[in-house]
Amino acid sequence: MKHTAIWYDYVGCQIAALIERFGLQASRVQIMQTYGDICGDSLAFSRNIRPRWDARINHDGTPIQYAVTLGSSQHTLQFLSTAGSPGITGAERMKKNRECIATIARRLHADEMLASANHLLATLAPKSDIDLLADSGGAYWVGAAFSASQESRLRIYINTRWGKEQDRWTRLSQFANYFNKSIKWRDILSMLASELQPLGMAITLNGKQPPSGRIYLSAYGKSMPFYEDLALKYGGQPFMQQMSTLAVCMLGDDYAYPTQTAVCSFGFGENQQLDFKFELCAHCLFSSDIEATQRLRRWFETTGLDATDYYNALDVLSDGYLSDQSLDLHCYAGIGLRHEVLYATIYLKPRFILP
Repeated sequence: MKHTAIWYDYVGCQIAALIERFGLQASRVQIMQTYGDICGDSLAFSRNIRPRWDARINHDGTPIQYAVTLGSSQHTLQFLSTAGSPGITGAERMKKNRECIATIARRLHADEMLASANHLLATLAPKSDIDLLADSGGAYWVGAAFSASQESRLRIYINTRWGKEQDRWTRLSQFANYFNKSIKWRDILSMLASELQPLGMAITLNGKQPPSGRIYLSAYGKSMPFYEDLALKYGGQPFMQQMSTLAVCMLGDDYAYPTQTAVCSFGFGENQQLDFKFELCAHCLFSSDIEATQRLRRWFETTGLDATDYYNALDVLSDGYLSDQSLDLHCYAGIGLRHEVLYATIYLKPRFILP
């Protein structure tokens, strides 16, 4: 009987290749098991079809995305997806993802920290809420990050784009309160509630260390000076200048005009400082993957960022081909400040094209 090629195998081969490129052979079993936990159902469909996916991870519904972090000496393999097959109900998907989260937490020795955060997850994504269950985007995305010098990390993304507007902001405040950052969050809220829209939250579990969190806000049609003011307020002058450099390299002549989709996010951890991050949608910036690589290369050369991990990931995901007609691989490009250290993140996805 002829074996039918499925996307799960295709993406699995890419992850195996990335493990080699990132020097993570010692964690290979753990990484592949985690990939199976998250994507065993969501990518288990024939490469001859493209089922309708409502996942908001990517613009075209592709239910997996990679993140490459630059500016750090650590080579980190990160990916996220959603558990469960295409087409299942909201209640079934929520159950599948909670089971997946519990399984990965045990494997990554973060089950104790997950137990402490379970009440928060239940509060932010009630399993019986009608509005949430009716939302096609689902309640959760599940991600993991692996590097040779750090413990593996489980990251749980919680959708907040459901229900009434005020309730969305309330959920973000509840999230900030969990991390004892209510005062800082109130300052952000008073400044941005009328300018940005609630997008989601993420909680990161790293072994037995205290969880860290991030709140995501989206915007459309804002000018770069608006974001530069935020960068100055929450990151300082050097970070603001670096963010302006990113914008000039990415936007080119469009720098003077309002941007399209952008994401501002604020990280909460044990320290008192916020981790501010700014990201631009690649589909609003570039017309093709060739153009994306050209503008990103300009940014890397201007800032001196070591982009080895980006080029390694791009080489694997592109299968040796970059289109000059369409944007198949690039998703977002962003810059952040963590513990006063600058870093950049490029988000990529597989090319899901029917044979």
